Amino acid sequence: MNIWVEYWKMKTTENKNYHAQSQPIKWESPDKKDIFKRFCQDREQASSFAKSMQEQGYHVSIKTDGFGGI
Repeated sequence: MNIWVEYWKMKTTENKNYHAQSQPIKWESPDKKDIFKRFCQDREQASSFAKSMQEQGYHVSIKTDGFGGI
């Protein structure tokens, strides 16, 4: 099974003048050319890398291809 982290720079349309409950943050899907990928040896390494990238201001997603082998 392959495990990788996809990450991209955060872009939100949040207006800082609104209270959190009065105006939801709108999600904008990233452009495929703006998504970076990093392959990892295991889920623990992927989680550690994802946490690090989140702390640096990136959206992250841990992905797997579902093939486990024998």
